[in-house]
Amino acid sequence: MRYYISALLLLSVGTGVLNAQITWAGLSTYGGSSFDQMWGLDFRGDSLPVLLLFTISYSISGSDEDFILMVPSVPQWKKVIGNSSGRDDWAYKVVWQTGGNIVVGGTWCNDGGAGPGSCYAPLYGFLIQMSSTGNFLRGRHMDPAASWSCSASDRQTRVLGVWPTSDGGIVAAGYMTYSETDSWGDCYVQEEDAFIAKFDASLNIQWMRPVGTTDWEFATTAIQTTDGNYVLIAPSFYDIWIGKFDGRGNLLWQKRYPRTYYDDGRGKFFSWAKPTSDGGFILADEISNGSNRDILFVKFDSNGNVVYAKRLSTGGHDVGIDVVEGPNYYWMTGFFRNSDLFIAAFDKSTGNLVKFRYLVSSGDESGRAMDISNNNIPYVAGYTNRSGWTAGGYDGLVAADSGGLDTCFWRSYPISVYDVSLTQSGSWNVYSFSYTPSSYSVSTQNVDPGMNLICGLALGEGDQELGVGEKYVNCYLNYAVVGRELRVRVKGKTDLKLSLYTVDGRKIFSTSLKGFSGLYRVPVRLKKGIYLLRMEHGGGETKTRVVVR
Repeated sequence: MRYYISALLLLSVGTGVLNAQITWAGLSTYGGSSFDQMWGLDFRGDSLPVLLLFTISYSISGSDEDFILMVPSVPQWKKVIGNSSGRDDWAYKVVWQTGGNIVVGGTWCNDGGAGPGSCYAPLYGFLIQMSSTGNFLRGRHMDPAASWSCSASDRQTRVLGVWPTSDGGIVAAGYMTYSETDSWGDCYVQEEDAFIAKFDASLNIQWMRPVGTTDWEFATTAIQTTDGNYVLIAPSFYDIWIGKFDGRGNLLWQKRYPRTYYDDGRGKFFSWAKPTSDGGFILADEISNGSNRDILFVKFDSNGNVVYAKRLSTGGHDVGIDVVEGPNYYWMTGFFRNSDLFIAAFDKSTGNLVKFRYLVSSGDESGRAMDISNNNIPYVAGYTNRSGWTAGGYDGLVAADSGGLDTCFWRSYPISVYDVSLTQSGSWNVYSFSYTPSSYSVSTQNVDPGMNLICGLALGEGDQELGVGEKYVNCYLNYAVVGRELRVRVKGKTDLKLSLYTVDGRKIFSTSLKGFSGLYRVPVRLKKGIYLLRMEHGGGETKTRVVVR
């Protein structure tokens, strides 16, 4: 049986140096001439970002599908990781462990010559552990379905989520399709169940629990809660299932929330959840409105009860993919109107939508992962195929939109929002299961997938937050707040008039600049607060809000 990337998964893409200051509203892309997407982004551990790029452009053998890990810090490293001999390695999520190592979860297969983005079953799950300096430490090969009553050749196992635990280990989520012998003695895949598995710091398995019904289910997220227990979240086809387990893998409680799902033959898009500081968790998902897919955002309390659920809708397909908690908002990313990347901010207490921003582009984009930097800036990893932004085909991207400024490529959108009622009903089966994964080895090679910084505030350039090395894409001007100073950069040459007002309309600064180009520092030390900036220039007039924190 042949499995395509587009069936259950949408891949993601990545980008460069992520050490932003105060305000950044740019994006950068990574990739080669073929197909690349960024699936993972994690700021934990040493407070450094690690990026996970699914790639067909780069591989160990030159013909396989592998993945790239990047730590854009000092010492910076970028490595393609995988196997040769027709073995494709697909990775889905990456995290820093509490001890400082990095763990990646995914699946591997042989494509049988089927070409990029496809695999022939069986599919085998894996965990791979890397050091913070990019050295391979160990791996685990997961084929638990082979331990059931028989072993069909079309079985699958995928590790879709990994999360660090307080003991230095990992808790993982995913799914397995297993086989049974029918009354005629034939062995075939009958069912797909989600699973949660706990591993120690050296990736030795401690326990594993499959969960599900007679239908097909998968889980994407397993996390450790503040009380030391573990929660598995399965945003499956027609259900959202949540189960809490103790340190030995015993089920403490479960909640099942049936919800509609739009089936257009493309399968269910993988989506993820994250814990929240109040002991609960948030989930990005999708829900049917009868004629297409809508975005679904859900906040749960520590007992798995729904606090609120919001549906976001346009006339096209809209899907939530990942979430993260910031100091002021819950953030979500995904795609809407079929092919536009978005980020959304929700009020923590009410769930009201505060911001909905999208990436202006004529291409196909989607967000695939989110995290918050040390400066509390939300970053999104995803992909784009916009001409001029990529090296060819799809490239991975990482983008930020911290200030809410309408730039050349970030805009606000008045999306429709509705309350959703999710009612608990029914339960899933939870199985006791003894399984020991075998060791799994990979090769690593240094690689440079390139970086294309596009139209925004640059990264890692000291006090040049507005950037001097961007590839400008229909960009005219931009601004940044650095400390108490407002800076404006003009890309090109124009007559520029700047006027700065307090929020109550009092003008505190104005100037006119003839034939100006480059960076202008407004000579006013600003206090914390909100200001209104008016910029009259050769391209027209721009009005925007400036926030000084």
